[in-house]
Amino acid sequence: MSSLAEIQQAFGDALRYRGDDSLCQVVSDHFSDSQRLQIYRNNYVIGVSDVLAATYPLVQALVGEECFAQLARHHVLSTPPQSGDITEYGEGFDEVVKHFPAVVEAAPYLTNMIQYEWHKDALMRAESKPATTGQYPLAALSAIPEHQHAELVFHLLPNIVLLNFDYQVLTLEQAIINNQLDGLNIAQPEFAVLQKINNHTLEPHIVTSEVFQLLQAFQAQQMLADIDPTLLAHLNDVLALNIISGFSISGK
Repeated sequence: MSSLAEIQQAFGDALRYRGDDSLCQVVSDHFSDSQRLQIYRNNYVIGVSDVLAATYPLVQALVGEECFAQLARHHVLSTPPQSGDITEYGEGFDEVVKHFPAVVEAAPYLTNMIQYEWHKDALMRAESKPATTGQYPLAALSAIPEHQHAELVFHLLPNIVLLNFDYQVLTLEQAIINNQLDGLNIAQPEFAVLQKINNHTLEPHIVTSEVFQLLQAFQAQQMLADIDPTLLAHLNDVLALNIISGFSISGK
């Protein structure tokens, strides 16, 4: 007789159409063991697909419920949840699109949209982090001697994500929200910052390539002397985003 752990493993495999149904020891009557398991399979796929639909509402809106259901089913069966907490399930959903060439051809931006929605979901779920300590507030900049300016290191707020996509998916999101899709051309790169505010709100900022590169330098904790001067010309644009928590002086 199989152990409980072996039966549970066999049942989990059967839900994903793997293994031998008979190993699950499902009792048959006027329904066969496979027919009974199919009920569980359907409920399992539908339930986990609903989690994906909640994580990727824009993707579902773009491809339609029927297409999304096929994408979700493929992902659930090929990359099943590894934890009982499925609120964190859905990472890597963009990989499933590669198995549907017709979808890629019709919506080449879809993988970018999936990545964007995953970043949004992950940022909302993440615990908010405090700003780095040991900094000076921006208001103290005027008190720093000019000969030390090259040693300044600007610090970004902790609850942000820098985003770089081949397609303008944030612009597309706004167009969908405002129902202004006519004449929209998103076939060009887009750079953005996604900021979590007050633990429950996400605020996106679309930025230029130069501002994005400057933000990357700040995120890497580079001091001003090590940053391309042409990028530093956009410092005021970065400050206007209100995502700088303060600054420090290298070596102090």
